[in-house]
Amino acid sequence: MTPSLRPYIAVLGATLFVQGLASWALDWSGRAGSTLPARFANSDPRHAAIHVAWGALMLVVVVRGADERGYVRLALAFGVFYSALAVLGLAVHHPFGLRLDAGENVFHLIVGPVTLALALAAMRLERMPA
Repeated sequence: MTPSLRPYIAVLGATLFVQGLASWALDWSGRAGSTLPARFANSDPRHAAIHVAWGALMLVVVVRGADERGYVRLALAFGVFYSALAVLGLAVHHPFGLRLDAGENVFHLIVGPVTLALALAAMRLERMPA
C-alpha cells in the first residue's frame, strides 16, 4: 500500500486557510505590518483570497473524502499553480497587483515544487507492483 497524500493535503489546506483568514483579519483591523508576527500573514487581500480558496478546496476534498487519485490530481494542480506563482513572482514585481515579495516567493518556491514532487512520487508508487 502506498502512502496517502491525504494527511499532507489536510495540513496544507488548514494552514493556507488559517493564514489567509489571518491576513484578511489583519488587513481589516488595520494591524497589518512588515514586522513579525504580523509579517507571516501577508495582508494583501487578493493574495489572501488565493490562500483561502486553495485551503478551503483542500479541506472540502479531505472532509468529503477522495480516492488517492483525487488527492494526486489536487496536489498536481496545486503544485503547478504555486510553482508558476513562484516563477511569476520572481520574474515580475507584484504580478497581477499581488504583493509577492521575497518571503512570499520563498514560500511559493518551497510549497509548489514540494507538493508537485509528492504528487509525482505518489503517481509513480501507485503504478509499481506491491
